[in-house]
Amino acid sequence: MDDLKLLTRDQLLTQLKDSISMAEESIFIVGPWLDAYFTRIILDSLPSNDIKVKFIVRVDDGVIDGKTLSALNFARQNLSNFQAKSLENLHSKVILVDREIFFLGSANWYWYSLNRGVEVTIKGSVNQLPELISELDKYWEEGTPILEDLIGKYQDFEPVKVL
Repeated sequence: MDDLKLLTRDQLLTQLKDSISMAEESIFIVGPWLDAYFTRIILDSLPSNDIKVKFIVRVDDGVIDGKTLSALNFARQNLSNFQAKSLENLHSKVILVDREIFFLGSANWYWYSLNRGVEVTIKGSVNQLPELISELDKYWEEGTPILEDLIGKYQDFEPVKVL
């Protein structure tokens, strides 16, 4: 993939599922908030549950959104290679597939944003934006691991349908 591609709401999920279905090594999901609807899409699209899936989400004053923790719990329960961290004031929305393909834009990783929000996302090759890898690696290094004991307490698997 050599061109940047602008994806609208109607195109994003199809493109994302296709890219994730071809993953061989890793998926890195960066976004302030998630829901179980989105996590299910990721899980259903993975060619194997052995693929490394890392999440970094937002923490505000020591608190992570309950829907996000539930989505992480759902991922944790279904992936053999799962990691999650939080980062204060995170607002970026990026998905990196095998450190080769990126999705970068305004869409949050939950039902409302993916199905009703007026969003744009750019899909491209990391070769076109090599600084993205080092920036996301920095996020990961600065992030705080989210304890499985905390994640395991959250079971709200209903999608976020309203803001």
